[in-house]
Amino acid sequence: MSEAGIPGVVVTPLKLVANEFGRLMEVQRRDDRDFPGFGQVYVTQSFPGIVKAWYRHTLQIDQLAAITGLVKLVLYDDRPDSAARGRVAEIVMGELAPRLVRIPPGVWHGFKALGDSSAFLLHLNSEPYDFGAPDEERRRADDPSIPFAW
Repeated sequence: MSEAGIPGVVVTPLKLVANEFGRLMEVQRRDDRDFPGFGQVYVTQSFPGIVKAWYRHTLQIDQLAAITGLVKLVLYDDRPDSAARGRVAEIVMGELAPRLVRIPPGVWHGFKALGDSSAFLLHLNSEPYDFGAPDEERRRADDPSIPFAW
């Protein structure tokens, strides 16, 4: 496990177990050391070249794993009390580079499917989405306050 240079971010390599029937990839168990609990689990599809950025949460811990395809996940830490304030981290993950990335509250993040195929991402959120009061702040992908160009 590593932190990608941003405190609270945990990147866990996932193991693929192959047999004559196919593959199994265990993503998370409740007895894992870094298990934050589940509020909601869902899958999204990201079309090639489409950027889904930027967003962050006040309370929610996001966890992402690419199930198919290849994804560039980018994190930006502008938390005032963080030792990594101003740092950008890029993580490439996909079906052949399986990882679970835990993103703490307050860290901006976004992603883009790489290559010619779409990607499916598994989202394991610590809080359920509240349509009446979303715990989410958004910025445009080209927001100049975030030092990253997609």
